[in-house]
Amino acid sequence: MDEYEIEYDLADTYRSLVNSLLKKYGPAPCSYFTDKDCKKVDPRISRSSEGLQCHHIDEDKAIMLSDPEYAIKNPFKYQEANRLVYCNILEHLILHLKIIDEPRKKSANPGEAVGIGGAINYLIPMINDYYNGYEFKRDYQKKLVEILDDNFDNYISILLKFLDVAFEYWPMYERTLNIEKLSRGSDGKIVDKVYNELKKRYKRSN
Repeated sequence: MDEYEIEYDLADTYRSLVNSLLKKYGPAPCSYFTDKDCKKVDPRISRSSEGLQCHHIDEDKAIMLSDPEYAIKNPFKYQEANRLVYCNILEHLILHLKIIDEPRKKSANPGEAVGIGGAINYLIPMINDYYNGYEFKRDYQKKLVEILDDNFDNYISILLKFLDVAFEYWPMYERTLNIEKLSRGSDGKIVDKVYNELKKRYKRSN
């Protein structure tokens, strides 16, 4: 992904970005789960061999829709093929950013903060691990992080946008969207390469 593409995606709305990704990668072939009990993921849904992840479009309404425990609490229509979109890991992160960036347009379940969990607990730590030199063992993981080669500056631009969002909606995200939190790997430790670049480039207006 080049700088222009990243900037374009960051400036886009959530709905428009979803539509662009549907055109780019095509539709899902099936529902995410094989049945309405949401107990088993349909193997046909995976495109990990292409370095792509599957994102639930309705995660702007409900959290963790790929987790059976949470999926079963929501309408099964959220799991249907036409409510899924494919994306690489950076595009996936931007989708979650867009969900956070447009909170007043959402009707989330009571007590759920949509968008932020997937970014903070999964996507960002995995990307930070890569930039910390972690060697992923599984083939699908290696394929997933290929997009991160030569995309460090673009990744930092995405994280800077997270910080801008945190400031705009302060103090809602004060504890979860800050330089320290966005710099941590999956082991909870700060990745110096990410932390130092954010400190250098982040300028918050008062």
